[in-house]
Amino acid sequence: MNYDLLFLVIFGLVVLGIMLLNKKRTEIQKIAFPILYMIIYRTKWGLSSMDKLAKKFPKTLTVLSYISICLGYLGMAFITFFLFKGLYDVLFFNAPSPVGLVLPGVETVPGLPKLSFWHWIISIFVLASVHEFSHGVFARLNKIKVKSSGFALLGIILPVVPAAFVEPDEKSMAKASKKAQLSVLAAGSFANFLTAIVAFLIFGFVLGPAVAGMIETTGVLIAGIEEGGPAEISGLPINESILAVNNIPVENIAQFKAEMDKYAPYEKISIQTESSTYYITLTESPEDSSKGYLGVFLSAKEQVYNPEIEDKYGTFFIKALIWLTLLFSWLFLINLGVGMFNLLPLGILDGGKMFYLAILHFTKNETLTKKIWKYTNILLIMVLLILILPQLYNTLVAPLINYFI
Repeated sequence: MNYDLLFLVIFGLVVLGIMLLNKKRTEIQKIAFPILYMIIYRTKWGLSSMDKLAKKFPKTLTVLSYISICLGYLGMAFITFFLFKGLYDVLFFNAPSPVGLVLPGVETVPGLPKLSFWHWIISIFVLASVHEFSHGVFARLNKIKVKSSGFALLGIILPVVPAAFVEPDEKSMAKASKKAQLSVLAAGSFANFLTAIVAFLIFGFVLGPAVAGMIETTGVLIAGIEEGGPAEISGLPINESILAVNNIPVENIAQFKAEMDKYAPYEKISIQTESSTYYITLTESPEDSSKGYLGVFLSAKEQVYNPEIEDKYGTFFIKALIWLTLLFSWLFLINLGVGMFNLLPLGILDGGKMFYLAILHFTKNETLTKKIWKYTNILLIMVLLILILPQLYNTLVAPLINYFI
């Protein structure tokens, strides 16, 4: 049983119950109700802190606002190119989708640990809090009134995705200069990037090295196989261990990679697993055309704790440190990934509003700007549907169909 998805469903049911008991304090924004909707709980939390921070560091925040706007447009260009490049690779080279669902219990990247429910909910809460608080600080820096703050939940049948929000006054926002509006819009992703950097530094230079000395990995497990790649064509199975390459034993991932580095594209090799031996013709590596490419995602079969560390500190300490290390790795990945995605020039995202202001600045024509913005939105929505719908079906719909059939 997938306990992470079970916890997600329980979380959604509990929130739904709380919502029904507090109807007067909550608001439902019906997008495609009851399939897709947003539950909003308005408060005044954090508004005084936003004011204090904006008044205490106006010069520093002003400099950061220019940096965030520049990074925002650079990020917009990068994520748009990344999305279309990914679509091209998916359609013509059977590559994996460059965008994925960030849900607990769902494998985001083959070979990486699955995102646990608690890692997910903490990461999303941190992501949303720093994102929205930053919007509020830069709004107050530019004398834009903030009416409320609060919590929100995106409902996909059940209200399961937590979020936070600040609500600038629309009239005050519209009257502000274009630079002020852009600084408010770019602030959220900028805050996520800063959070990602901090999480990476803690993960990469503190927790990661500490955990590396506490565990030893053995075995080479096939965690996933690239569609249309040499491994899939040969019939190499998932969830089996690789024992040898061309009859040379491999005991860990480092040994396997060192052995594979010896082979060039279009060489034929043998891969021995627990069940059989497979003969595979390699292709060119996408990273280095001089290297052979197998098309597998790997993970260690077993993790063994360092006996000296285990005797000194105990198993609980090691497990807690590993859990904390995974948390900071997810904080890095989720803040970076969602922060970049938020800059996509799509209407409902901050990037979409920044794109609209940029087009209006150059065209000076509101009618033309709305047309460009509209057709850009349609195009991006079509691209996202092509990339996400297969994952959505395989992850959520297919398991339900298999369960009831």
